[in-house]
Amino acid sequence: MKLFSVLFVFFAALLSNCQEQVQSSEIIEIEFGTSFGMCAGYCTQTLTITEGEISKTVIPRMDQNLTEKTCGASFDGFGALSSKVNLVAFMGLEEIIGCPDCADGGAEWIKITTPEGSKKVIYEFEKEPDAVKSFIGDLRKNYDQLGKCE
Repeated sequence: MKLFSVLFVFFAALLSNCQEQVQSSEIIEIEFGTSFGMCAGYCTQTLTITEGEISKTVIPRMDQNLTEKTCGASFDGFGALSSKVNLVAFMGLEEIIGCPDCADGGAEWIKITTPEGSKKVIYEFEKEPDAVKSFIGDLRKNYDQLGKCE
C-alpha cells in the first residue's frame, strides 16, 4: 500500500508538471481562418498574428481572374490576445470538431504555434468550441478590420 501511495504521488506530480509546461509555453503565432468549399471569389482567408505583426491572406477558389493577396499591419496586442488562450484546453481539443463545411456551411480553424510545435483545430463556421470562446471574438474583430485586402 505504501508503494502504491508513493507511485501515485510521483505520477500525479509528473502529470502536473506536464500540464504546467503546456500552460506556460510561449505562444509564437496564432492563425485563424475561414473557408467555403462551394463559392466563387476569395473562398479561403487566413489571419496570422505574431508579436508586432498581423496579416491576412485571401485565396480564390474558382475565379481565374483573381490572385492570392496578402495585406498586413503592425500589431501591438499580441501579448493581450495570447494571454486569453488556455493552452491546456486548446491542446486537448480534437483536430476536427463537427462537420466543417458540410452542405457548404463553411469552416473556421485556429492554429496555435509554440516552441514545442503547433496544433490546428477545424470546426463548423461560427460554431467554435468552448475552449476558444475567450479569444475568438478578438480574432474575428481583427479579421474583419483587415477587410478584403484590396
